[in-house]
Amino acid sequence: MPKIVDSEQYRSELLHKCFDLLAEKGYANVTTRQLSKELGISTGAMYHYFPSKKALFEQLVEELGRQDVAALQQMVVGANTLHQKLAALEKYLIDNEDYFIKQTAIWTDFCINSNAGEVSSNAVFKRVDEQYCQAIAAALGLSNPRVTQFIWTLINGVLLEQVSQRDSKVFGEQVHLLIEMLTAYFEKLPG
Repeated sequence: MPKIVDSEQYRSELLHKCFDLLAEKGYANVTTRQLSKELGISTGAMYHYFPSKKALFEQLVEELGRQDVAALQQMVVGANTLHQKLAALEKYLIDNEDYFIKQTAIWTDFCINSNAGEVSSNAVFKRVDEQYCQAIAAALGLSNPRVTQFIWTLINGVLLEQVSQRDSKVFGEQVHLLIEMLTAYFEKLPG
């Protein structure tokens, strides 16, 4: 009897394995054939799920975005005040430092090795970026999209700084400082 494969689950498993490979080797330094070899599947099977390396990357961005948004929503369950929500965000970022730094390194490598217009006009990237902003706004109870985008930009900046440094102490300090700055900002807003 032939084995029944859940294509979407298998695709998701491949993407998660690709995440680690891309984090280790870099987006630009690996071909689709090398990825298929490392994953232990045929090149044909790889192209069946991902017609190109760029398509694989886009699907990886979407998969990670879904995963991160769900985790962000879960992070604030039980947090009632903005202070509690910011503390939960701090803990979430610090607890998942390695994952976020790998994700930032892969994304940076992709951007460096792609046409700037291609990156900025990509509908997948725009949609996922908007999902992150919406998740931050919902998690923290924010209504101003400019503030939400600025928080997202600051988080990305802290992560980008760590791509080259990889110092957990510095990362934790920067995340803590970011949360303190946000707390001070929100405390000064009129009620």
